Amino acid sequence: TPVSALIHAATMVVAGVYLVARMFPLFIGFAPHTLHLVAWVGAFTAFYAASVACAQSDIKRVLAFSTISQIGFMMVALGVCTAANPHEGGLGYMAGMFHLFTHAMFKALLFLGAGCIIHAVHSNEMETMGGLRKYMPITHITFLIACLAIAGIPPFSGFFSKDEILTACFQYSPVMGWIMAIIAGMTAFYMFRLYYCIFWGKENKELHAHHMPHESPLTMTFPLMFLALITIVAGFIPFGHFVSANGESYDIHLDWTVAGTSIAIAVIAIALATWMYAREQQPVADMLATRFSTLHRAAYKRFYMDEIWLFVTKKIIFRCISTPLAWFDRHVIDQFMNFMAWSTNAAGETVQPIQSGKVQTYTHYFLAGIIVLTIILLLN
Repeated sequence: TPVSALIHAATMVVAGVYLVARMFPLFIGFAPHTLHLVAWVGAFTAFYAASVACAQSDIKRVLAFSTISQIGFMMVALGVCTAANPHEGGLGYMAGMFHLFTHAMFKALLFLGAGCIIHAVHSNEMETMGGLRKYMPITHITFLIACLAIAGIPPFSGFFSKDEILTACFQYSPVMGWIMAIIAGMTAFYMFRLYYCIFWGKENKELHAHHMPHESPLTMTFPLMFLALITIVAGFIPFGHFVSANGESYDIHLDWTVAGTSIAIAVIAIALATWMYAREQQPVADMLATRFSTLHRAAYKRFYMDEIWLFVTKKIIFRCISTPLAWFDRHVIDQFMNFMAWSTNAAGETVQPIQSGKVQTYTHYFLAGIIVLTIILLLN
């Protein structure tokens, strides 16, 4: 779990975001239209991952697809940049890097909290949880803080960075702005679905009778409290003074039209998740899963992305490309090399009797050669 927290928070998964940001002068100077493609691919990625996260039952899988969705937000922020100057359309660069920074804090908090939960119930599945708030108060409060942050609720850090991304998206295109605002609402919904299914909802008393949940030791809860504190205050850091597209200081200004809209959408999404998942019985959620069973199963199976890749690799690449190449390698390349080795060996065995080591034999060959050369010279 600490490895997951580190990787999803700061290192491997955001390397692509850092790459685009690091190469930003080249994009702006030589391929500005490519940034538009980056933005729309990022928007699709954010929507796809958020849709999948809404149907997962493994808590770490929900967080993993949440990370993919948030990376989509960062890519969109970089893609909607149309100028190096934040005042002229380059706000997305600072916003993307700001969200990368704040996301690292609350996503590490979420993964470490998930580790404490798994440590308590010995399972990743939400059906084994429910009602854990009374057993794990520290994990409960810190997890709630992280959920509020990623949902974009002020004054937590995720609100400030995500609001700047939405502002940049609305500056770029109202269509892009509303798409990302809706995806932000989906983020709030699936995170509070996760929160209520873990800490509220119906407690699995039969399982908890065998494995009584308990709060983790201080070695596990102290990082949660430390990261929760950072998550609360990190949004007030004047990030634009340290990172901007052109290296000049930029003061963050909240656009309360955008901020108010995003807060309203997040609150509506949280209220919807509360209505559907906070009670012990979840008739609305069960009814929707039954009525839209095909869509729910598709989202649960990650829209069959794994099956598609297996089909492409096994049925197309392996069968149609790799198998013929393997046959050609075995029957043509290998046989040609075998023929080269055999012919070399056969030639060696053929000339081997000539090298007998007997002087008399060499003398006969020498005289025979002289006679042949003499005849050739006489004929010419």
